Amino acid sequence: MLTRILYPVDLSPRSQKGLAWIANRVLQKNSTLVAVHVVSPAAGLDTPRYVHDAEVTLDTLCNTMVAPDISCKVISTAGTLEEVLPEIAHSENCSFAILPDMAEESVLPLVRQMAIPQFLLRATGGEFPEEDVFTKIAMAVDLSPERTEILISRMKELLSDSDIPSSIHLLHGLPLEDAGGSQNLVHAATEAIEEVCSEVRKWNLHTQAEVISGQPEEEIPKKIMELEPTLLVVGLATHGELWQLILGSTAEALISKTSCPVLIIPT
Repeated sequence: MLTRILYPVDLSPRSQKGLAWIANRVLQKNSTLVAVHVVSPAAGLDTPRYVHDAEVTLDTLCNTMVAPDISCKVISTAGTLEEVLPEIAHSENCSFAILPDMAEESVLPLVRQMAIPQFLLRATGGEFPEEDVFTKIAMAVDLSPERTEILISRMKELLSDSDIPSSIHLLHGLPLEDAGGSQNLVHAATEAIEEVCSEVRKWNLHTQAEVISGQPEEEIPKKIMELEPTLLVVGLATHGELWQLILGSTAEALISKTSCPVLIIPT
């Protein structure tokens, strides 16, 4: 999964710190980093010069921060981030994208447009995570058999490359609108998530599961804030054959109402 990684760099100090974080914690010897800078067309006649200058600066940053035995491709172009980045992700056959800490109104359109695994790198107090993000994982599952199987297998693949012991907390949100049938619904959901939990325990012993009753877009973010995970994992469906993810109200709430790094996996 971490073979060809896309990362947008706006050359701000924060995005440069993000680049250093990725270079030290994510990139592997078989990885290729595709570092992208997008110049706004509002620059007018000066746009070509800005594109060239940004490419030179970004190339220097990559040569300084990225180990020499790791491949790095620098792309500087003009346009808008939400139009250019998905196109580059597609044309460069990127297998993974890392999006820096940015406002909700900026990150959600990007998340929707790229149907590849994405990692939202979030800073707390201006600092990116110091501990391994796989240490304490909260994973939201919808219990759809096919999507859940894909989500679990992708996580197993990722964690197989990590030497850090991980704990996993599986969460399923269950809206209860019919009080009369709520007991049966909770029982069925509990059985289903425990079955998933048993499968995950075969390769990660430190796994537990929980059904959260109530409105998922309200209750799951509350639970995640209580758990204080180092990483939140969300599985999202793709929109047919299009290069796009489907974000429902629960997914948007999980992204916008939490502060930990988020890993989004297309299912």
